[in-house]
Amino acid sequence: MPFEPLQTDEKLDQPVKADPDMDTAMLFGCSGFVFTSIGGYILSVWPYLVFQDSEILARLAMCSAIGLTPSALLGIAATRRFGLAGACGFVGGSMATGIFLFLRLDQAFVAALARQAPKPDYPHLLVYLVPAGWIILTLILALVFMPNEEPEK
Repeated sequence: MPFEPLQTDEKLDQPVKADPDMDTAMLFGCSGFVFTSIGGYILSVWPYLVFQDSEILARLAMCSAIGLTPSALLGIAATRRFGLAGACGFVGGSMATGIFLFLRLDQAFVAALARQAPKPDYPHLLVYLVPAGWIILTLILALVFMPNEEPEK
């Protein structure tokens, strides 16, 4: 009669630790990736959302120190804990943070240039109508010029 959980009749001196199954390993890695990327992003960007005047260099340095340092520590810890999945989550979160930082820092320059630019001579409604009109026009053109599909005889 076989012994549980090995399904053999061999007697062992000490219990054998079961290896994690594939589902557990995948869930562990995916959870590590998601936790690291989202957590790192949130840790990085919250100071820039709280302190809005990022056009001042001292405020920019303060927000970077407050946000990026804990995010880096989380990424290092997650890389050690989750391995490749943690490292990929760390890099993925930093890529999203990089896009946020680019848009946030570019916003200061755009706002400064906007104060110097002349006001447009068209109504603000065109900001919405021109892109929507272009999308509708391309849909119509695509439908009109789509080749007819005739069934084979």
